[in-house]
Amino acid sequence: MTPFSSFIPEALEARLQDGIQHALKLGADGAEIFISVSRSRKAKVQNGALEDLTTSKRGGLGVRVIRGGDKGSRTGLATTTDLAAPDFRDLFTQAWELSALGDEDPWLRQADPSGIDDLPSRFDGTVEAITPEQRITWALDLEAQARRASTKVAAVRESAWSDGSGASLLLTQKGVRAADLWSSCSASIELAVADGEERQAAWHWDVSRRPGLDLAAIGAEAALKGERKLNPQRLPAGRYSVVLHPEVAVDLLGIVAGMLDAESVLKQRSLFAGKLGERIASPLLTLVDDGRLTEAPGRPALGTEPWDAEGLPTRRNVLIEGGVLKTYLHTLKTAAEMGLTPTASAGRGFGSQPGATTFNLFPVAGDTAPEALFRMAGNGVLITEIMGLHTVDPVSGDLSVGASGLRIRDGILAEPVDQITFAGNLRDFLTRIVAVGSDLRWYGSSAGLSLLLEDIALGGA
Repeated sequence: MTPFSSFIPEALEARLQDGIQHALKLGADGAEIFISVSRSRKAKVQNGALEDLTTSKRGGLGVRVIRGGDKGSRTGLATTTDLAAPDFRDLFTQAWELSALGDEDPWLRQADPSGIDDLPSRFDGTVEAITPEQRITWALDLEAQARRASTKVAAVRESAWSDGSGASLLLTQKGVRAADLWSSCSASIELAVADGEERQAAWHWDVSRRPGLDLAAIGAEAALKGERKLNPQRLPAGRYSVVLHPEVAVDLLGIVAGMLDAESVLKQRSLFAGKLGERIASPLLTLVDDGRLTEAPGRPALGTEPWDAEGLPTRRNVLIEGGVLKTYLHTLKTAAEMGLTPTASAGRGFGSQPGATTFNLFPVAGDTAPEALFRMAGNGVLITEIMGLHTVDPVSGDLSVGASGLRIRDGILAEPVDQITFAGNLRDFLTRIVAVGSDLRWYGSSAGLSLLLEDIALGGA
């Protein structure tokens, strides 16, 4: 048995192909299935004692049937988590019946078979061989590393090791067979630091496709985050030069990428609707999404897949280049509607229609070290945490969120500051980038780096 067939057996695939043929006999113009199956394991410890040890298996499949009409096509979607069914004809019949109820869409498209899986393997068999004892040992070691990094660690609320693997498969009546097989390992810690009566919480994590995570680095980073919050001061309201920590930049650029979803653009629900080819950010910012990235710094790229969720070979998409908006993120449907080239950016769950997503999202690094950015900021602020970015208005770009970080005095990091109001418009933050750091850091399948912004209004005491 191959690793892939341990998740999606050949007999199951044959039953699914039979279901596709059944849908065509009912009169469907198109039929497809998307199936995903995964196994995960986790060990969680708290203050040196085992708290929880869990294993789980998840899976399901969705079938989509396409019914032609005078002005376009209708679709019906049906799902199940019963992968042991003797056949799936009833499921396709259900989807066929549902397809009669929707509105006709003239832009619905399906991919033709193309491309091969010529990427490095996303699966590491050693993950499947990890024992419960090893997971517990690594979770305990992560806690010990955090305590070793700082004497101010007062309690560990959770130290955890997780690993898993899984497979997905798209089949269509056109002959598309887009398969993926993956594995992952992650470690995370949430802790409390104390200085006298003052206590602060912090957490950190990392993820890879295989064992070998640097537990000492994860623990030390979590402890440092906590220490940097102790005994915070209030920041006087004013306009400051602001350095965004890479972890904050990840969140901010993720919001930007979400606004580049072509479906949102078509519905006029995006700040960047109608801005294609225009400058929307500083000339120093280039933002890329690359589904075929083989190596991120120090690790295999975690978001890499050979095909998107519609069966198109993934590609490198430059979203913003030198501050200019170059493309939106498209499914086949939105690309057809806008008369543009598909970007192979579709993602989906087994119970959803295809929608735009990112694979490996990252800004192109500059050549300025973080310490140089602090010197350039003078008497500014390093923002290390932002709360509430999900409240950004996607149409206007207006935001008002809470933040915390460190005061910069004469170019050197100084005392913690909190209860900051980080307010304005997303467009202003993008256009006021005056320097880009060289410290590209990956957080899962997205990367960030330090960004220096000028003349930013911060509310405080």
